[in-house]
Amino acid sequence: MMAAFAGTAAFLAWVSMPWLGRAVAIPLNMAIATGSLMLILDGTLRFRGLIPPGRLRWMTPVAVMVAAVQVHTNLDQDWLRIVLNDVLNSLILSAMIASLLHRARRDERIIHLMIAVATALMIAVYLIRVDVALATPRGQFRAPGDPAHAYVFFVSLIFILSWTFGMLLMVNLKVQRALADMADRDPLTGIGNRRMLDRLAGRHLPRSGTALVLIDLDGFKRVNDDHGHKQGDQALCWIADMLKASVRPGETVIRMGGDEFALFVEEAGDATALGQRVHRLAARINIALARDRHQMPLPRRISTGYAIAPDDGQTLTDLCAAADRRMYDDKHAARPAGAVAVRDR
Repeated sequence: MMAAFAGTAAFLAWVSMPWLGRAVAIPLNMAIATGSLMLILDGTLRFRGLIPPGRLRWMTPVAVMVAAVQVHTNLDQDWLRIVLNDVLNSLILSAMIASLLHRARRDERIIHLMIAVATALMIAVYLIRVDVALATPRGQFRAPGDPAHAYVFFVSLIFILSWTFGMLLMVNLKVQRALADMADRDPLTGIGNRRMLDRLAGRHLPRSGTALVLIDLDGFKRVNDDHGHKQGDQALCWIADMLKASVRPGETVIRMGGDEFALFVEEAGDATALGQRVHRLAARINIALARDRHQMPLPRRISTGYAIAPDDGQTLTDLCAAADRRMYDDKHAARPAGAVAVRDR
């Protein structure tokens, strides 16, 4: 928005030349135009998450001052003023294209490409004007009288419209993505929910090596009963954080509901490798539970069960059933001898 206002101010300065005078209108126009491009570059980099907020803001006033001094110094040498200004602006525009195309998501590429094409067209017109300024005898090149300036203003309009339309599309896309992400997230822990698990299963099953790990909290009911639901929620968040810190690429942590969690594994290898992975995961979390239990109410341990496709089934329902059986085998094996065999919830 600031860049749009700056661009409008630059245009008004240009058309107001008869009233402002050449010595004021031209430096004002060209300096503000360069500043507006810097604002767009800064906004693009922040919008793409490539730099933290405020990292390049100091560059905008510096660019405006450099442009103003350059234009004022070369006010009577139209060819040199245009060459220096257009080369600077072309460099800024090139940085915009690079920031747009750098690691663009698949659903963003068409929008980014549209804006990049309009930006490249703007660069081409700037370079054409530079070529005209260098090719025309120095005393005969006049701005704004040369026809090359008309092309710059016309393409500038296309450039501004493309960026405005493209940014509206990008904002809409990000809002839709954020809403979809909220629907796939557990509101308490921030990890995936059952809806995300169903979506992952639909994408990867029944591919061989896809696996599901179920994780249940032994003694969680006592945390709620003895310390209240607020402490229970904190215990669930602790478990979720531990699982998130333990996952590898291609693994997604899910909260199935209540005190039951899951780990969806896209490429688990074979059943032996998966079993070893689950054993190490459970050992790590159970050691952390024993270590931190004196600091906050936590479950006694976690029980785990796993299933892998296609050995244990080819659908999510089949994998859940197989993993559930193994999880309760693990739960019962850890129960002290003589303890009543009930579901520990």
